[in-house]
Amino acid sequence: MTGSVDHAAETREEILRAAAQLFHERGYAKTKVTDIARAVGITPPSLYWHFASKEEILFEFLRTNLETFNREIAQAIGTVGDPESKLRLLATTHTRLQLQYRDEAQTVLSVTHAATQLSEHLSPEHTHEVRALNRAHIDRVRSIITEGVEQGVFATPDVTALTFAVVNICEYTAIWFRPERHLDPKAVADANGEFAVRMARNHHPLKE
Repeated sequence: MTGSVDHAAETREEILRAAAQLFHERGYAKTKVTDIARAVGITPPSLYWHFASKEEILFEFLRTNLETFNREIAQAIGTVGDPESKLRLLATTHTRLQLQYRDEAQTVLSVTHAATQLSEHLSPEHTHEVRALNRAHIDRVRSIITEGVEQGVFATPDVTALTFAVVNICEYTAIWFRPERHLDPKAVADANGEFAVRMARNHHPLKE
């Protein structure tokens, strides 16, 4: 029985990986269930045993990736105290994950960063859940920046604008980064961490 469960779980993972690759290469709308089944080496009826629809495959891919991302970010900054170190580490980790899972990151970006596109592809319930997972990270960044402003470490005329600036610097690294340019992923991640802090830092702190 355990072997059957393990095999089913492995097949689900294979389906999600194949679907993500096809969504990335062709786009969600142009990818058919038969294409995904063929890439995995199973029949469409076998695929439907694991997932009820293409929409469910997309949702499960997004949910799994976003939950893993949020968990890794939370673990990375969990023991860090001051806002500056926390923001630097968050931006560094965010960028590292974008580059480590670049294909997946590009697929997530292409689907989730257009509100109308997301609602076209997913059911209202699934759209709400995916947006909530995205919002959790944005709220985390906003909270760190707000904490820094309250402590006088950060200064910004608009916390929300700075929040999205930090998120986008990290998020879109997966789009422009090219391994063939011989860029060091760690150096890029560290640089984004520094950029985030420099954007937020209060360059005229109040003197005691």
